Parts: sequence; C-alpha cells; structure tokens
Amino acid sequence: MKQLRKKLHSQNGASILLALLFLLVCMMAAASILMAAVSNAGKIRSNYEEQQQYLALSSAIRLVSSQLERAAYQGRYTVTQWTEVLTVTEEDGQETTTSTEYYRIEQTAGAFSCAALAELDADGKTVDGAVLSFQKELDRVFAREFTGVGYDGLKDMETAPLPTNPPNPLPGDPPPTTRTLTVEVSGDAAVSEAFQTVTVEIDMNQSRRIHLTATLEDGANANGTPKYYSMEAELEAKLVKTKPDGTPDPEQPSPGSAPAIDYFPGTRLPKQEVPMPGPAYGGTLDVVTEEPLKRMTQDAIIWELDWISRGTHTEGNG
Repeated sequence: MKQLRKKLHSQNGASILLALLFLLVCMMAAASILMAAVSNAGKIRSNYEEQQQYLALSSAIRLVSSQLERAAYQGRYTVTQWTEVLTVTEEDGQETTTSTEYYRIEQTAGAFSCAALAELDADGKTVDGAVLSFQKELDRVFAREFTGVGYDGLKDMETAPLPTNPPNPLPGDPPPTTRTLTVEVSGDAAVSEAFQTVTVEIDMNQSRRIHLTATLEDGANANGTPKYYSMEAELEAKLVKTKPDGTPDPEQPSPGSAPAIDYFPGTRLPKQEVPMPGPAYGGTLDVVTEEPLKRMTQDAIIWELDWISRGTHTEGNG
C-alpha cells in the first residue's frame, strides 16, 4: 500500500509533460497567427487588385469625361427674307400697289465639337465617321422647334433618333445610341501594366444626358465565363447663350436643354416658299429678296460632369 501511494505522489517526468503541454499551446498559437497572416495577405492582395481596377477605370472615365465637358452642340438655320410687291391695274387704268414682307426659316445641319474626340471640317461641322458625334441626334431634337408654316426642319433621314430615359422596350422605339471607345490607361505604371486598355461605352437620351460605362475584364468564374468590373458616369446637358461669333458664352445661361429658334420679325409673315417673280392675282408680282441667305446659329448645349459611380463585378455570358 505504501509503494502504491509513493508512485501516485511521485513527480518524476512532470517537467517533460509540462514541456509537451507548453509546446502544444505554442504550436496552436503559431498556427492561429499564421492563418490570420495568410488571410490578411489575401485580403491585402484583393484590395490592391481592386484598387488597381478602380484606378484604371477612373483614369479612363475621367479622361473621356474631361473631353465631353469640352463638347458643344449648336443649332443652325438659315432665314430668307423677301418682299412681294403686287401691282394691280384697275379698269380705269389706275394702279394699286400692295407690299407684303415675308420670311422663311430652314434648319441646316448643326455643329457638334468634342475636343479630341470629334473631328471638324473647315465649316465647323462634324466629319462623318468621326470618333464621337451626336450631331444628327441633336439635330432631331432641334428640329422640334421648326413647326408651322414657313419653318422647315431637317428630314428624318438627315437626323437620328434618341431613346427615352430609360429606353422604352416597345417595338419601334429607338434603342440607345451607343458609341464605343478604347481608352489607353495612363498614370500609375503598375495599373498601366495590368490594364492596358479600358472599354468606354457612351450613349445619350432625349434629356440630352450623356451616360458613360467603363468596363474591363477581371478574370473568369469557375465555369470559365468572364467577369467584368465597371464604373459609370453621367454628364448633364446645359444650355448657354452664344456670343456674336457663335461660340458659347457660359456667363449667359438660359433655361432649358435644347436650342430654340430666335427670330421674331414684328412686321413680317411666315411663308412656306419663296415665289418666283411673275404675274399673280391678276396683276404683276415683283419679288425683292433682301437677305437671300442669312445664316443664323442658336444657343449651344454644353455638358458638365454630374456624377461618377464605382461599379461592381458583373458576369459575362461565356
């Protein structure tokens, strides 16, 4: 019995057990620290890659926005003014002369400029096939001002429609008018190396707001379909008065967001056609053209950046 009691109270080997227990605790702590470090490293890398994506998209969308903020559309039209002098000889040989002043207004193609994104010809008109131009769409917006007798707007075939905001999915309604640009990434060297180009889609709606969507490919899902990261921005249209030389004058804003005809002759009447001189109404009609082709321009639309929204990942269709 004494031998058993001695063995139970013996402390031989206790230091080894304590050492093993301490080692086990240290290994568990080290494993926890290592797992936390690996997890944080993954998060840091993910955040770094996301920051690179953000910088690439931000660089591209701000570059295009800065060019669009220098864009301007100006409506153009011509005014023809003339006087019809009608001379009627009465039965007694006495002549009666009546003079009537007329005018006719006819829309012509407008002018759209957009810094380095739109090419202009010698007359200031956007060259067909330019990188970015909404001239024809804005011409249709301006054409709404040409109503009534003596006001002739451009034909639909000479203009282009703009969709509603948001686009109406009904058949026959115009889809979004989208232009696509490929923008080179500049600035941060690491970002430029990771993402050489960003795709920027540009469209406009009937409210004349320009919407930008910048996208870049961001790897692939487990099933192989691509993932994209996007960023959006929108520019708001603003109508400004123009200077005598036709350039915008931001110091003189006017309400609205589309040009309007500014021609109000107090003593003239509108007329659809300019008549050819010749007999009419039983008398002699003389036509005196005072200003056969008076070119006029009207208020310009310019754009200002309204907002930029950091986008999210979207999955492709394969």
